Amino acid sequence: MPTDPIRSVRVLFVDDDRATREGYRSYLPAHGFEVMTAATGEQALGLAMEWRPDVIVLDLGLPDIDGWEVARRLKASVHTMAVPIIAVTGSDLRHERVSAMRAGCDRHLAKPCSAADVLDAIQRCLGPSVH
Repeated sequence: MPTDPIRSVRVLFVDDDRATREGYRSYLPAHGFEVMTAATGEQALGLAMEWRPDVIVLDLGLPDIDGWEVARRLKASVHTMAVPIIAVTGSDLRHERVSAMRAGCDRHLAKPCSAADVLDAIQRCLGPSVH
């Protein structure tokens, strides 16, 4: 949760697909969120440490460091261990969901998922006091 009551809730949206990133860069601020995007795992790790998001939406199929490893690294850092992570992947198989949770993800969404599904998952991670 944000510690400064004046600042918007920060969402780091990580996906290697440019159109998807751009869509959420427009959609989420319309719902009151401040958004940063990353296209790679390295970018996501750097932004998470520097920008300190309140929630991370993380595509697991990234081109450099896969999302599972990104989640593990985020959960291993004292700076980001409490940040909820929503895994987004092309699979809804049980072992994929379990694997994402074991890596440290708090929720799992299977692609294709709607923008409303992503928004709902963000709000569930942050609790009823948000929006």
